[in-house]
Amino acid sequence: MDILFSAIPEKPVDLRTVRWQQKYRMLVTAPHPDDFDAISMTLRLLKEAGHELYAVVAQTGSGIDKVYGAGMSQQDRTQLRNREQQASFAFFGLPESHYRILALENAPDDQVDYTENNIQTLEGIVQEIRPDVLFMPHGNDTNRAHRDMCRMMRSIARRMAWPIALMLNSDVKTVDMRKDCYLAFSKAEAAWKGQLLRHHDSQHQRNLRDRGHGFDDRVLMLNARTAQGLGVSQPYAESFEIEMCD
Repeated sequence: MDILFSAIPEKPVDLRTVRWQQKYRMLVTAPHPDDFDAISMTLRLLKEAGHELYAVVAQTGSGIDKVYGAGMSQQDRTQLRNREQQASFAFFGLPESHYRILALENAPDDQVDYTENNIQTLEGIVQEIRPDVLFMPHGNDTNRAHRDMCRMMRSIARRMAWPIALMLNSDVKTVDMRKDCYLAFSKAEAAWKGQLLRHHDSQHQRNLRDRGHGFDDRVLMLNARTAQGLGVSQPYAESFEIEMCD
């Protein structure tokens, strides 16, 4: 069963059981560096299944604390987070031709803003890539940039001349969402994901100082709670709500 472009499933579907009708073009739209990494197990599965994977990441220097960023300018912080994301993409195996780190318009908090110029830029990329599937953080989220990226991509997808499936992912700051599909994964796979997440060292060190655990553990603890809530046999899971724009 191919869960995309069909009725929303009545119960959560394991993505490992999906028989894809075709190879899709998939675009990940990330309001921050590291949002791609939060769903990296699912993205790795899809890439290995032969789907064509692209990513756009909004530039920001936010999220770097005063200790890690001592003496850095705002431009320095932005460039640091860009380098972290580039290193993460290289580890993941996403070629440079398949991702863009965009200097979009940011709000005063230095995170991507909901603006007409940003919508036009993102729409141009969607028109160019013509994805069948868009990944993004869920709009029901306490992080404003997550909400704004979701709003912009939803509005763009609804205007396109071809059907697009939205995959709205669970994040540590998601308030609530319907879980239409999931990717469960093992401790060994979690170790790979943790290594990927630690490429974002500025976020990893901030979490160690502020929360007493690393960025890797912060994301994997969410994945553990998700797996427990779904009642799956594996210890971790990423989850998504599907929305059709046709």
